[in-house]
Amino acid sequence: MLLFRRICSAVITLGVLASPSYADPVFTDNQPVMAIVIDDIGDNRKKGLAAINLPGAITYAFLPHTPHSYDLAEIAYKQGKEVILHAPMQNKAGLRLGPGALTEQLSRQEIQQVLHNSLDSIPHVVGMNNHMGSLLTENRQKMKEIMAVAKQRNIFFIDSVTTGRSVAWKVAHEHQIPYLVRDVFLDNKQNWNYIHNQFKQALSLAVTQGHAVVIGHPYPATVEYLSEALPILEQLGIRLVSASELLNIRSRTQLLMAQPKVEPCDRSEGHCQALPVAIKH
Repeated sequence: MLLFRRICSAVITLGVLASPSYADPVFTDNQPVMAIVIDDIGDNRKKGLAAINLPGAITYAFLPHTPHSYDLAEIAYKQGKEVILHAPMQNKAGLRLGPGALTEQLSRQEIQQVLHNSLDSIPHVVGMNNHMGSLLTENRQKMKEIMAVAKQRNIFFIDSVTTGRSVAWKVAHEHQIPYLVRDVFLDNKQNWNYIHNQFKQALSLAVTQGHAVVIGHPYPATVEYLSEALPILEQLGIRLVSASELLNIRSRTQLLMAQPKVEPCDRSEGHCQALPVAIKH
């Protein structure tokens, strides 16, 4: 209840709730929606299970060839949750990527074989997003090679936007791959106040632009916060949807997908920069 009051107070102050009857929303095709993706599932079974047990239509991104990715993906699927690949891509900081890494040094054939193997390692995959990738997602040729696999496998792509120069979503668009773009990183800092402020930003975006794409991680602080916040969304008139459902809404309503209005990177890569807002048609 305290969290509900704090969120309501903040949102009302921001002036983003257009209807005074936000506590009793009427769901329509024009209702604001939020898609939440939880990355980095597969390394830790306990943390992965805690994240999967969160309520609602959350999308889970699984690291390939990790100890628990297969079993956790099966559990998520049986709970009606959406499963996507969290594909490791080369970053500028030289951070370790782990198995399934996609790098500039790989040939076209190698890129596609590695990606196929990663997709095959996780059951029930319907999409993918990039893990790190501040270097590779700026490489148009490599992204073409990756999108060719996405096209072949009939999966969607979410650009995590770990660099302001990412061309990943552009190449997806050119290849007619259904795509989304991350708006908010929820937990670059693992403390309640930071996560709360990022969640409020996501609420504001959901209302003002009709949707928000949020990425978080299976951190205890994130799971604890979302376990309280997610049941509140309906009372705020915002519907939690899977990534694929947001894509379906987009196809029906021709929503414009905006690049992030906040930090365009994952702080795990060790660098952030300002990103001008741009609208993709």
